[in-house]
Amino acid sequence: PLAPTSVVPVRRCCAHACTLRYICAPARPPRMPMRMQLAQQCSSTKAQGAAALRHSASSWPGPRGCGRLAAARRQQQVSAAAPSPRSSRGGFTAAAAAAVPDVYREGQDPEIAAFQQHQKTAARPTAAEDARTLMALATNAVLSTASSQVSSAGFPFGSVVEFAVDSQGRPLLATSSLSPHTADLQADGRCSVTVIAPGFKSLQDARFTLTGTAKPLPAAERAAAREAYLAKYPNAFYVDFGDFQWFRVEDLKGGRFVGGFGRVASVTADDYTAAKPDPVSSFASHVAGHMNGEASHIKDMTDMVAHYVGLDVSDAHMLGMDRLGLDMQVTRNEQNFKLRLPFIKPAESRPAVKEVLVKMTKTARAAATGNASP
Repeated sequence: PLAPTSVVPVRRCCAHACTLRYICAPARPPRMPMRMQLAQQCSSTKAQGAAALRHSASSWPGPRGCGRLAAARRQQQVSAAAPSPRSSRGGFTAAAAAAVPDVYREGQDPEIAAFQQHQKTAARPTAAEDARTLMALATNAVLSTASSQVSSAGFPFGSVVEFAVDSQGRPLLATSSLSPHTADLQADGRCSVTVIAPGFKSLQDARFTLTGTAKPLPAAERAAAREAYLAKYPNAFYVDFGDFQWFRVEDLKGGRFVGGFGRVASVTADDYTAAKPDPVSSFASHVAGHMNGEASHIKDMTDMVAHYVGLDVSDAHMLGMDRLGLDMQVTRNEQNFKLRLPFIKPAESRPAVKEVLVKMTKTARAAATGNASP
């Protein structure tokens, strides 16, 4: 770090008492003669340059001379602060930075660097698959419409709504005529639907926004929409009330998926409709509750992280699961962060998930104890 700044009067070149700041190492008492400051800080060559600068500045009369002198002095500071090849002979206290591995230049250790490389290639679903999964799991969404109210006409208006999706992932809405967003959709169907991951707590967690145009559902398709809606909300008897209307968000324009810090992707409409929800995500919360509920399983997860990811952590909790692996929150050196633990092979059912987790647990446990892998 640089030493404190000393302020030394230079000359009174105008009606103002002009002073210039320069950095010295270490700081000297105020009003010490400048020649002593420069003798301790700079080589003889730099001292001569500073003397020449003062001599040339003395010929700058009037109030403008102060600003020009200050600018010239600041330029001299930059030159003096930069280490030169001869600084070791000239007595300059600033030393060139020692050569260190690139990984340390970024404030990392080799284990973290290797971990980051591992995470870049860790198997995980595509952004479109994650988006379809979020839409399937979410129980509520924020429906954003263009307001049709006189007081806020044309402004974005957000409403929390319940929804289901059809086989293509298109949102199905049952809305009451008493709700402002119903009138909004009737006037202008352009809208967006935003969902968040179950248990969303912070910006580290996943969310997805899908845009399209909401249109009234044809009468011939309302029975299928009602069936899908009641399968998700069994107590939604109100959808049969006379003031409720059915809408489906069509003409999709795509969306934006955010899986947490550093994981952001645009999802095209074609990719979204072609993708499928993850087959094991529906019971992932039950598996997470079991794994996080026992100290022995937490130890198993830290062993798996060490063996398969190459990172020694003191604590680990499961956040989510899909057919390709686990999302986990871990603690290392009192720092908490998320990581991806891929499965050794895809698992698309409850029995397959159990088989993979048992195999990975036994292998990691054997590695931690130094025994041969089973």
